[in-house]
Amino acid sequence: MKVSTGANPKTRATPKTFNLLSIGQRGVGKTVFLAGSYAELHADNLSNHPQPFWFECLDSDVQDNLEKILSHVARTGLYPPATIKITSFDFSLKQHSLWGVKTLCDFRWWDIPGESCNIRNPDFQAMVLGSHSCCVFINANALVHYQEYSEAIEDVFNQVVAIASLVSQHQVQYSFALILTQCDLLEPGPIIQLQVEQSLQALITRLDAVKANYQRFYSAIPIVSMAGTSTLQARGAAAPLLWLLAELNKHHPFHSRQDLVNGLTQNQSVGQILPPHLRRYVMILSVISLSVLGAIASLLFATGLLTSTPEQSLEPELSPSPVHQSGVTP
Repeated sequence: MKVSTGANPKTRATPKTFNLLSIGQRGVGKTVFLAGSYAELHADNLSNHPQPFWFECLDSDVQDNLEKILSHVARTGLYPPATIKITSFDFSLKQHSLWGVKTLCDFRWWDIPGESCNIRNPDFQAMVLGSHSCCVFINANALVHYQEYSEAIEDVFNQVVAIASLVSQHQVQYSFALILTQCDLLEPGPIIQLQVEQSLQALITRLDAVKANYQRFYSAIPIVSMAGTSTLQARGAAAPLLWLLAELNKHHPFHSRQDLVNGLTQNQSVGQILPPHLRRYVMILSVISLSVLGAIASLLFATGLLTSTPEQSLEPELSPSPVHQSGVTP
């Protein structure tokens, strides 16, 4: 999208605005991911490491919150405490071009406490229906080393597959970034990667079955200390966000306001008959019902009664490798 550089503000194109949902349990690293992405692609941090894209905060409070997180890391050498309330972060994605600085789009990131990521939570319901794409956070270290984690995360998998199923049924353009966090705690090498992939099959098989558009990202954002100051080592941290925004800019050239609920009801009889508040109610009931049925689907796949159809993932337009982040191969 081109942004006019003329003096008259009325001639400037309005940037598309996208809402990015985040799903993941408490402590999985959602806030660290956001802070690392900001640290990597914030304009003030790029003087020594030029990048073609960067983020700008759209609100001074947003920038203050992120700076406080980074200051906490610098001061204590520790990751920030877990999120205690739903917080909205608004950004613009900028790019250098032949015509100067271009705003590719605006986006809103909802930082959600893990216990609030439940489809029966009314606030989370509203965010699901208002979203354009989703980041799914999975603790790779726990996935490999703790059997109970695979059982605990099943509810997250069911919610993701429920959304993906509705998206597929209604042919809505909606993407999922599967972000495997804490990969810096894993032993490097192909054996560990095979273990991670094997542990993900319960989710991947079901996403492939509904032809979901998704990419896997291995995320490693360790804390490094130099001269008594600690920082987040965030090389490649923003790759999932760049990929999602590339997909959204590609698929939403004229319908930037079409969130999930509008996409699901577009050209459907339910959308033509029911008023907006009832449309949202029907869609939430559908997501809840599919989430409840998720455990049954898992059993069917495990026993081979259902088969999957692999889907070739789309190539990212804005990001580097969609699989390996921060130059880390677990």
